[in-house]
Amino acid sequence: MSSSPATTAREWVSARSWDRFVGTPESAVLDVKSGVYRLDDPASAGELIKDVAAFANSRGGLLLVGFGTRVENGREIIDELKPVPAGLVDVDRYRKLVRDRVRPLVRNLSVVFYPVDDERGVLVIDIPVQPETAKPFVVPGPDGRRAPTAVGVPIRDADATHWLSHDDLQRLLSTGWNAADSPRADIIDALHEAVAAAVPAPPRPNHPEVGEGAGRQRRNFTTAYAAGGGQTALGHATQPVAAVGPGLIQPLAGRDGAPGSVLTVVPNRSGAVVAGDIWDDLCDAGNAADLEMSINNVGLPLAPDTSPLLICSDAQTVELEGGRWGQGRLVQVSPGGRLLWRPHTSRDFETHHNNFAIGELPELHLRVLLDVAWQSWKYGPQSLPVAVRQRHRDLLTESGLAAHVSRLSQGQGRDVVAPVWNLVSGSNSNHSAISSHVRAQITAPDGPLEVTVDSVLQTGNWRSPSSVLATIDLGINLRHMLKPESTQTMRSRLSIVDLVDALVMMWDAVVSLPEALEPNFARLPYAAPPFVVFYIHAGTAAPDAGNEGVARQLNLPDVLDLAPLGDGPHDVSRTQTGLRIVGPFEPDRAARQRLVADSLSDLALGWGFLSADVNGLLAN
Repeated sequence: MSSSPATTAREWVSARSWDRFVGTPESAVLDVKSGVYRLDDPASAGELIKDVAAFANSRGGLLLVGFGTRVENGREIIDELKPVPAGLVDVDRYRKLVRDRVRPLVRNLSVVFYPVDDERGVLVIDIPVQPETAKPFVVPGPDGRRAPTAVGVPIRDADATHWLSHDDLQRLLSTGWNAADSPRADIIDALHEAVAAAVPAPPRPNHPEVGEGAGRQRRNFTTAYAAGGGQTALGHATQPVAAVGPGLIQPLAGRDGAPGSVLTVVPNRSGAVVAGDIWDDLCDAGNAADLEMSINNVGLPLAPDTSPLLICSDAQTVELEGGRWGQGRLVQVSPGGRLLWRPHTSRDFETHHNNFAIGELPELHLRVLLDVAWQSWKYGPQSLPVAVRQRHRDLLTESGLAAHVSRLSQGQGRDVVAPVWNLVSGSNSNHSAISSHVRAQITAPDGPLEVTVDSVLQTGNWRSPSSVLATIDLGINLRHMLKPESTQTMRSRLSIVDLVDALVMMWDAVVSLPEALEPNFARLPYAAPPFVVFYIHAGTAAPDAGNEGVARQLNLPDVLDLAPLGDGPHDVSRTQTGLRIVGPFEPDRAARQRLVADSLSDLALGWGFLSADVNGLLAN
């Protein structure tokens, strides 16, 4: 004679044959859960006593906590073993809750936790067949939170649990009522008192309401909470709304020990539901141990104006707003890795770094400086090894800047001269234990220097151990850049197009230099927004014969051909200018060219070239 399904399942449990359950459908005597019942949550605790009473009201059965299911042809099929953390299971509390909340007492109830490994296991709740005279088993009804005397009768129907309908409950009670031949009033009163005593009112939740403390923004919280699935999906709030960074937040309780979601609202925006692990990444991205300061740095999720934003655990990009670091986003830069903060590329004219020159100041000096800092990164060796310095030199040799320097020399009408890059040492270098200095030079046929390129790569010091500074200086002596057949005595000037090309080539080269120190730097989290600063500096003219050997300070119009900018002032007495790009690693070559051109156009407008349009010039 074959065993019943319940007997077979109990045999598998006794033998710890968990794999035998995989592929088995749920049934009237078998139900599985992927996560533990959270007894501190009234709704989850209510699910437990409802499920136990439903089996007790039918033929008994097994509740297995630690399995996942899939839907196949409308049925729940046990799909995989998913052991639950042992620390989340207290079998004594499970037994006590069922004993206190289910009436009458479920006989011979078994609650056992079976370890699968050192930290996880399967919780088995075995409800034996109960005597018919003990039925029905009643529990607090679906509205029991509002009416403590209300009860319900859950029943097991195939592979699901349902509440006994009002009509069925009335017929069931009517049968007992008529059999007792209309019980006396004192019996009815005693029955009411017994039901009230057997089913005490659930404790009033001690957690705050969603949106509590948000003032006028409360509706945004409740709307986002509802859009995310409400308490069933998100759990309850763990604390009132708090002001953090540029907006308001409210944490929610997680399920099965997982991080809870967080509700966020930025003024004049809808609310957002941020998955717990994404919220953790957001807090880490701000590079501060204090939550307030960290969120202040990076901001909060950018929600639409009118509809809530739901950010799930598998999100790969999260747009942010309101951060002190400027506009940015969270991005998954490596498969399966955490989301890191990355800035949106922007430009401004903040040039606070020291604009020093290396060696003798040429007639036109261009500088690009990279400043980047990473969280908890520190270069290991106390002194840069030779391999790092050589890699610094090789990166420049392989860069497009090397070819551009050659083209500058070619403009004088002679053969292309390839620059030779060398490590610099001695009194005229910026070589030190934590810095590397590389130089390339091209000289005219008659000996004077035409073009000089210097680059310094420096690791962080004791004040900022996680930072890297890299500079490239391009010096051009324009008086030597005349074609041999020319008889003009005017100084040559660099065109605006050539200026843009030179700055972009220098940009390309400087952002590659951290590779010499950290080959995987693109995957590191930033400690602050990275940026590049561009300097354009007019130098001094060498003394000409007859002017008593006095060098003259040049202005920008002396070294740059500003005529293509259109009509403008004829007395631009500026010796230098500059601009800054935040987020220098992101844009491609074409975007970099547009950013530099737009910045130069804005600078020219400020000088009085009211029709300046560098982008239009570059398009021709």
